[in-house]
Amino acid sequence: MASQLLSVQLLGVSFTLKSDENLDYLKEVVAYYQKKIEETNRSLANGDALKTALLAGILLADELLKEREKVSLSRPEAEEAERITRSLIERIDSILA
Repeated sequence: MASQLLSVQLLGVSFTLKSDENLDYLKEVVAYYQKKIEETNRSLANGDALKTALLAGILLADELLKEREKVSLSRPEAEEAERITRSLIERIDSILA
């Protein structure tokens, strides 16, 4: 896929993003970040752009890590998933052989 360009304006700063991602996806990412910026800005006493951007980034990192925890398997679960997967592969191999 060819690189996509998206003009963005956040916190009074204009710039262009260049990515191999789909343009609609890039717009969705920027809109989500803009929403976090707005939420963060409402909770700050002064509207310092750098502070707002940093805090919004920290909030997004927090969301990401919490979501990763939800989907990550515990060690016993991962071992069980691996055991089941190997068993299924062996069954498929025996049927195809």
